[in-house]
Amino acid sequence: MGFDKTRLRVLDDRDLEGALVRALEVALVAVREALFAHAEGRLLAPPRFALEAERGRLVFTAGAETRSSQALGFRVYETYPERTPDHAQLVAVWDARDGRLLGLVVGDRLGALRTAALNAVALERLAPPDARVLGVLGTGFQARHHTLAALLVRPFEQVRVYSRSPENRADFVGWLASHTQTLVEATSSAEATVRAADVLLEVTSARTPVFDPAWLKPGAHVNTVGPKLRNAHALPLEAALAADLLVSDSPAQLEAYGDHFLPPEARRRVVPLSALVAKQHPGRRRADERTVFLSAGLAGTEPVVARRLLEALGGGVDG
Repeated sequence: MGFDKTRLRVLDDRDLEGALVRALEVALVAVREALFAHAEGRLLAPPRFALEAERGRLVFTAGAETRSSQALGFRVYETYPERTPDHAQLVAVWDARDGRLLGLVVGDRLGALRTAALNAVALERLAPPDARVLGVLGTGFQARHHTLAALLVRPFEQVRVYSRSPENRADFVGWLASHTQTLVEATSSAEATVRAADVLLEVTSARTPVFDPAWLKPGAHVNTVGPKLRNAHALPLEAALAADLLVSDSPAQLEAYGDHFLPPEARRRVVPLSALVAKQHPGRRRADERTVFLSAGLAGTEPVVARRLLEALGGGVDG
């Protein structure tokens, strides 16, 4: 007998967006699981690699967790300049025990959920204990998921958000207010957002610094998701160099960039997030420490998150 495609579970963006809070909760559990495995050396998470074509690339991340989730798989996405609905990421996941193909997740939502969950776990471990105000720079697709995930792990009293477009700010405030009881306000400048923030989410695609490090409060924590290359970085270099603690989900991926904006001596003091989750590192030691999380994308987490989402939400039938 051949493969029975009628039994293949498939999730797409509509499934995940329709159950967004539940999907984020599942993703948070899954990335904590994967980070514990990473700390114990059980998460296979090599740096990403790419297949170059004439007009774009296929970029692959692969990994496996072989004890608790038993997930084995890969994610692949393309970098072609066209962005139409039929451009989509694909995650395939197998059972690591017996090699059964468990399902597929198609679209951009899984990547956003996985990244938002990783950043939320970093915030959970690194934010000052009395943090009340969450600042957000960016109002796009990723910013929505990151902000909602942050509100699932910490009881902030207020969210203050800024982006250059007043229309995007208004849309973001309306969308977030429909998903949370937390007070959400737009500000008129990046400075107003940063100065108020106990925790700052930088969730932009900017290629130049988006705030002045002098605006940060003592003890502030920063999550940065933007580019981190020498000539393209949204986080000011001074904010990273002056941090008391630098953390990343994947220091290996940071090294693999090659043209990273951090000098080698700074990269050498980056602590893996998994060490904090497994309590191999104490994390924040004082309330006035400034901490920075450098999101890089921990390979191996995609199949773990995909398996847990397929189990929790089911999926459509292919064909």
